[in-house]
Formats: sequence, C-alpha cells, structure tokens
Amino acid sequence: MSNPLFDTLFRPTTAPEPSAPPPPPAIASAAPVRVTGTRTRAGNAMNRTRTALLAGAARAVEVSGTRITMAQVAAAAGVAKATLYNHFRTREAVLAALVVDQVDQLVEAAAGQSLEAALVGTATTLSRHPVRRGLAVVEPATLAALGRIDEASDGWQHARSAVDAALRAESFGGTDTVLRWLASFVLTPADPRVIVADVAVLLAGLPRLDGPA
Repeated sequence: MSNPLFDTLFRPTTAPEPSAPPPPPAIASAAPVRVTGTRTRAGNAMNRTRTALLAGAARAVEVSGTRITMAQVAAAAGVAKATLYNHFRTREAVLAALVVDQVDQLVEAAAGQSLEAALVGTATTLSRHPVRRGLAVVEPATLAALGRIDEASDGWQHARSAVDAALRAESFGGTDTVLRWLASFVLTPADPRVIVADVAVLLAGLPRLDGPA
C-alpha cells in the first residue's frame, strides 16, 4: 500500500513523460512491498499490523468458520475496523490472504531442515493446526474444499513451489505425490509416529532425479 509520507519525501525530482500511463492503484489486500535497499518505520509498522490482522483472522476462523465478519477480525486482532480496512477491503480478501499466510508459515518453519524432518514437521503441524480443528467442528464442508488441490489458488501455488524446491534440493521428483500426501492431513490428521512411518515409505518410493525412474 502506498504511504503518503514516503511518497512525498521520496518522489522523483523529474516530471514523468506526459504520455506515460499512470501507475496502477495499490491493491488493499496485497502485502506491503518494500523497494530493495529502503526501509521505513511506516513500512515495518504496516507489516506488523498485517501480521496481527492475519493472526486475528485465524483465531476468528477457528471459532466461527469462514462466515466471520470484518468486525470479528478487527476485534480478534485488537485493532479498529478502520485499520483492518486499510489492509483488506472485504472478508474474502482476508480469507484469501489468510490461506497464503498459513502456507507461508509452514514453508518458513520447514526452511533449513532435511527433507524428512520438513515432511514430518509439516504433516504434524497440519494435523494439529487449530484452524483445521476449528473448521472440522463448525464448517467441515469448507475444510473438505481446502483439502482439494486447486492449482489456480495462490495458497496451493505457494505450497507446490515450496514442495518442488525441497524435493529438488535432495534430487527427488514426485512433487504432486508429496503435495497430495500433505493435503491428506488437512482432512485426516494423524499421530506423529504414524507420520514418521509414512515419510519413510514415501521417500523410499519417490523417483530420483539423478538416477533411473
């Protein structure tokens, strides 16, 4: 989101060409983008606020499902509704951003781990995830929809990219197989001991990129 103070202080000193098209409007639901090499207190504050809003949205969905109101999200995040609307215009924008944020948190938690540890940890987190548990009680149909891989959704695109990168880093193929396996825990949680055994079998059956299929 554009920051008026930043724009005023750092706007170009030369006028744009008359024929140049105007820049596209900022999208309210998009995460703030920081230009490489710059750092502002306002930008950091916006990122912290967005993080708090999404954490509040997760708590609200855990209790009420996806039929949350903007007022519930603001209350759960401990902010005014006006602050929420500065970042997200609609409930749908909040929910879409929440899915991507939860996937990104899983990816970040697995970063730097071995493939086996990352798969065990991610499947275990999915099985114990509070939002998953809440939806299973109040809105099972929505949980079932989330468990279906939708290649057009931002959340699944993020997940697939991360799984593919993790597998390739250890010379494994089978991205879609692993993604489907992880998706199964959205619908059917499992005990960590079962997950560990599953991962051993899964890795033994994946194709190697540096050998015969």
